[in-house]
Amino acid sequence: MPVVLQLLDEGFPVTAFVHRADQRSERLKAKGADIVVGSLTDPTDMRTAMAGARRAYFCVPNEAGYLKAAAIFTVVAAEQQLDSVVAMSQWLSHPTHSSIHTRESWLADRLFALLPGTAVTFINVGFFADNEMQVLPFAAQFGLLSLPYGSGKNAPPSNEDIARVVAEILARPEGHTGKTYRPMGPQLLSPQDIAAILGKVLGRKVTYRHAQMQMLLKMMRGRLSLYNLAAYSQYVIDYQKNAFAVNAPTDVVRRITGREAEDFETIARRYVATTPGARRSFAIQFRLMLGMLISLLRPVPQTAPYLALDEFSERSHVALSADSPEWRQSHEPKAK
Repeated sequence: MPVVLQLLDEGFPVTAFVHRADQRSERLKAKGADIVVGSLTDPTDMRTAMAGARRAYFCVPNEAGYLKAAAIFTVVAAEQQLDSVVAMSQWLSHPTHSSIHTRESWLADRLFALLPGTAVTFINVGFFADNEMQVLPFAAQFGLLSLPYGSGKNAPPSNEDIARVVAEILARPEGHTGKTYRPMGPQLLSPQDIAAILGKVLGRKVTYRHAQMQMLLKMMRGRLSLYNLAAYSQYVIDYQKNAFAVNAPTDVVRRITGREAEDFETIARRYVATTPGARRSFAIQFRLMLGMLISLLRPVPQTAPYLALDEFSERSHVALSADSPEWRQSHEPKAK
């Protein structure tokens, strides 16, 4: 949505392809966007959405069907002979990863690169700051930041900064052909750093506590699909192994948009101001505690069937990004 709003503010005509009509699509329509409701895996809907377009942004949720959506997008983009495409990829993208989504992201990138006569730019984002904000109510109510990050570090970018980078490239694609950009926050942060910043913003002490993945899977089961949980369970291992600290932070936000990347405190203050659970109250504490107790009684979700483990001839061929020499060689800074 922020990408669409920024382009509309600059006077560009925009078609927003949405899964369903809701308050978000109505807001975009009120701002002047054309709305197409449909499925990313339906070629007819994709052709309707892309009709008359010269530029497009591919950004698909981490859910089953990603590669099919990418293939259909590529076919229709070739039919439309688009001038340029911006594709949302991911930092961990690699062919041997245990996450189906990450493997498919790697394949999708190569499909987009084959588009004839189309300038393609990749946005290679790691862990968004938005991920930490999902547990903001627990930090606000109980002073605990419980996440399975170990001692890994990250420079989390804001959704808004990512959107600014994407919108700028869509608006002025010259010079970005074939480039891969990784928008990031301005500083590498440990989980303890993140907890301290949240404490400062919330006005109370917040302590980081390493959470066991099985416990977190139980608590997140009602909010995320098993497919998404399976991917997340692998990403946090890469996080613990410092895959997101490789070649970080970057100056992409400043170079592309002309403004400094938002720091984590700025991002946190925006979420605290708009998250009802960030205001301390007994009612919210009771609701969170009750939800947690109910979650603990559930069985641990079985995520293994939603990983790519059975897609390889040998289990030894599977490697997380942090454990892959090939991935590290292609992602670490080049020697000068």
